[in-house]
Amino acid sequence: MAFLGLGGEVVNEIGRAIEAASPFPHTLVITHSNGAAGYLPTREAYPEGGYDVETSPFAPAAAEKVVEEALRLLRGLRSAGT
Repeated sequence: MAFLGLGGEVVNEIGRAIEAASPFPHTLVITHSNGAAGYLPTREAYPEGGYDVETSPFAPAAAEKVVEEALRLLRGLRSAGT
């Protein structure tokens, strides 16, 4: 089992993408960890606009980078534990 903390309000799709691709059988993504960096919407949400997008300090590609880095870290933890 893995616990992954993200410092922001991450939309559901991002957490689900991390959980689905995680090398652990069970992965729990926790938001608002170690502070709140702001809303993290998906790239697809930006054209729709709305409060999450308008108040987000992140660029549209940020969600993909967070997923990529989270999975890199989880893979590293998994390989270290085997």
